[in-house]
Amino acid sequence: MVNTTKWAGLAATLVAIVIVFLPSVLSTSHPQALTNLLVGEIGAIAIGHSTYRVASGKQASPLAAVIGTLCGLLLTVSPIFLYPFDPFLSVMLFGGLVVTVGGVAMGVDRIRGGAEGRQTGAQRIASRAGD
Repeated sequence: MVNTTKWAGLAATLVAIVIVFLPSVLSTSHPQALTNLLVGEIGAIAIGHSTYRVASGKQASPLAAVIGTLCGLLLTVSPIFLYPFDPFLSVMLFGGLVVTVGGVAMGVDRIRGGAEGRQTGAQRIASRAGD
C-alpha cells in the first residue's frame, strides 16, 4: 500500500502543478485562473508534503490529506461553476479527480497506519529493547 500511496501522491502533486499553469495555456476567465493558481498551489504543497513523508517511511499528515482532498474537490467543480468550456472543463475534471484520489490515498494510508504502524512483532520487540 505504501508504494501505491507514493505513486498516487506523486501523480497528484504533478497534476496539481500542471493545473496551476493550465490557465496560461488555455484561455480562461480571471476568477478561474485565480482559483487554479491558489487552490492548485495549496493542493500541490499539501499532497507533496504527505508524499514526501510517505516516501521517507513516515505516516502521511492527516491535515495535508484533508486539505489535498478538499483542494481536489474544489478543482473538480470550479470550472462547472466559474467558466465551463470544453477542453478546459475536461482537463480540469480529470485533473481534479487525480488530485482528489491522491488526497484520499494519503488519508487511507494514515488510517491504515502508514509505514510506522505496520511493524512486525520482531521489529516492535527490537525497538522496545533499544529504549
